[in-house]
Amino acid sequence: MKVLSTAARMGLAAVLVLASSMALRAQSNDLAVNKAKEFIQLLQKGDFDAAFQRVDSNLGFKANPETFRKYWQNLVSKAGNFVEFKDAKVENQNGTMVVIQVAKFERGHVDLKVALDNSLRVAGFQYANHESAKSTAQAQPHAQAQPQQGEAQAAAAVAAATPAG
Repeated sequence: MKVLSTAARMGLAAVLVLASSMALRAQSNDLAVNKAKEFIQLLQKGDFDAAFQRVDSNLGFKANPETFRKYWQNLVSKAGNFVEFKDAKVENQNGTMVVIQVAKFERGHVDLKVALDNSLRVAGFQYANHESAKSTAQAQPHAQAQPQQGEAQAAAAVAAATPAG
């Protein structure tokens, strides 16, 4: 039986640590995507009180269930009704996980961005035009679009809590 050298053992240990770290990151990303989807589904169902219960205290000072209602209604007025979830990715922005969930609406695809704090509570929410590799010229709703009176404050309050990126 051949005994591994010290360098080989250290290399093997490094590979195992890296693999373990990658597996934990993938699990964390999956959990974040699931939390973001749950939040979006509550908005889509019109359960704005339950959606608000998923918010961290910092965003809670800037938004309320009515804020989410107005913001979602503004999105639906531009994109049509929600149809289904598509791809999602997770980005780390200044220690905050931002889930970018592509969602299909009646009039096209939208990037729904849900920022999550380290406890996986919603720290921000906004939507933007979906950037497609095939076509970036499609008319899509955007968080910066001119909302109806009263909705501008709702959109600003929610978007302001989302980390810039």
